[in-house]
Amino acid sequence: MDKFPLTENLSRLWASIIVDELAKNSITQFYTAPGMRNAPVLAAAHYHELVDTFSYFDERALSYRALGRSKVSDSIPLLTCTSGTAMANFAPAIIEANKSGLPLIILTADRPSELVKTDSNQTIDQLSVIADHTCYNLSLEAPNEALSATRLRTLISTAIGRAKINKRPVHINLPLREPLDSTSKSISKDYLEKALESFNANGAKVISSAYQTYQMEFELGQKLVEAKNILLVIGKLDGKKDLEHYQDALMKIKVPKYLDLTSGLKYQFCLEDYLTPNFDHPEVLDVYEQNPPDIIIHIGGRLVSKHYYNYLERNNCELIHVTNVDFDHDPGFSNTHKIICDPLSFLNGLVKLELNQAPPVMWHDFVEKKRAIIEEEELTQPFISKNIIENIDDNYDLLVGNSTIVRSFDNFVSSSYRSNVNVFSNRGVSGIEGFVATLVGLSDENNKPKLLVLGDISFKHDLNSLYMLEEAANAGKNLTVIIINNFQGDIFNLLPISKEKEFLPLLTTPHKDRFDRIIKAFDGLTYQCCETKNDFNKLVAGALSSKGVNIIEAITNNESNLALFKKLKTVKR
Repeated sequence: MDKFPLTENLSRLWASIIVDELAKNSITQFYTAPGMRNAPVLAAAHYHELVDTFSYFDERALSYRALGRSKVSDSIPLLTCTSGTAMANFAPAIIEANKSGLPLIILTADRPSELVKTDSNQTIDQLSVIADHTCYNLSLEAPNEALSATRLRTLISTAIGRAKINKRPVHINLPLREPLDSTSKSISKDYLEKALESFNANGAKVISSAYQTYQMEFELGQKLVEAKNILLVIGKLDGKKDLEHYQDALMKIKVPKYLDLTSGLKYQFCLEDYLTPNFDHPEVLDVYEQNPPDIIIHIGGRLVSKHYYNYLERNNCELIHVTNVDFDHDPGFSNTHKIICDPLSFLNGLVKLELNQAPPVMWHDFVEKKRAIIEEEELTQPFISKNIIENIDDNYDLLVGNSTIVRSFDNFVSSSYRSNVNVFSNRGVSGIEGFVATLVGLSDENNKPKLLVLGDISFKHDLNSLYMLEEAANAGKNLTVIIINNFQGDIFNLLPISKEKEFLPLLTTPHKDRFDRIIKAFDGLTYQCCETKNDFNKLVAGALSSKGVNIIEAITNNESNLALFKKLKTVKR
């Protein structure tokens, strides 16, 4: 810290105090966008010995990279940018983080209020841009000696505590007056001495904690023991770092289980563990229409399948929703009992009840019939998802794109095969942008190999992030990206609106693009293409067993995909 703290002027001193207090709270992963107004923050971050900076020119891609880091890191990533529209580019990833229960610290530099109020250059009302998508907003004054370093640190620590407790983004807005560079401007001796003393304090100024352990209520426990037909549903558990404990508890609970892809646990279980195929299979819906559960216990957030929520609206089941956040997560308008607590503590309470109920149907023949149909057809999305899950090593992290990709992966279920692959998704608001940047953010936390599967339109949304992949290749990261290219956004072809052929292209946005030339323009990226099942399996096996950044473009036929999806719905159990 030879050059730290920076004391040339009050803007740089405040930036140093804020960065140091962030570091004392273990906020040391700084995702930085360039700009002059946030130059004091960038300089302070650069010279602080505990802070790691990740700089990128595109704020939207940068924010998705921070989002990816937040999914796997024990500490909270920080995003910082200059004033004006820069922070507006953070908005999609902040919205996704907020809906997914992932904490981020957003530190935006601003111009002083007198400039904002008079329409000075590069000014907007920065406080309102993301206010609806954060759990706490701290609007600081421009640096002045009326606010002591101790009080400033208290404000920063308190904001960080809100992010930690609520598992949501927090916004800190910092107006800064010139000079923003190393130009000297006097600070009073008394203020500077007291400010410098604050750097010597051990630990954070304020430490926030929250405890939500659940103790099973006697009446609820009795009701569950007496129930004849329970369905345990596990929804989105984004941001949970202790999934192995969830897995242990679920293995001990002997009731039918519906595990959503976004739980991160789906592939650790098979039919032998009382796993139920998801409700996108009409045959599964039919069984549960005929044998409705007495009680559904829904752990975590929203599911991928809308058919599950349609089912809830049609059937008057008692539904106990257990979540650690006060979000409704109830598109089926069906909650009858909501419990806000640590979901794992609730599951541990279920274990003690020693429940034992067999599924209404043994699904083995049904699953194997569908598996055989997928293998018989051409290279399709169901084939790709099935073969990736059955062949990927347990040491991999898997990031699944949205639209038909996530549904194809969510539909997969195995009779007897289990995989411990870690699965990630962006299902807070289910946008299709930012996945390549999210992948790089995941890789910032560790050197585990990682695989991303996304569609062609989704990849187009994130072309700027190819520069990030190039950096990852130069850093020795082991990343594989599979682009499923059927030359359009094909989910609309699976919906009733597909009958309206005349204006359908306005939804599907068809194109003729392949991605070989643009990918080959970046050093260190290995590109390969396939159009058959055999070639796909060979390329994926080679990529997953090799080092570096590998990109596979899998060309699929939209008509073949549609025909297979329809054929899979004709299988009888």
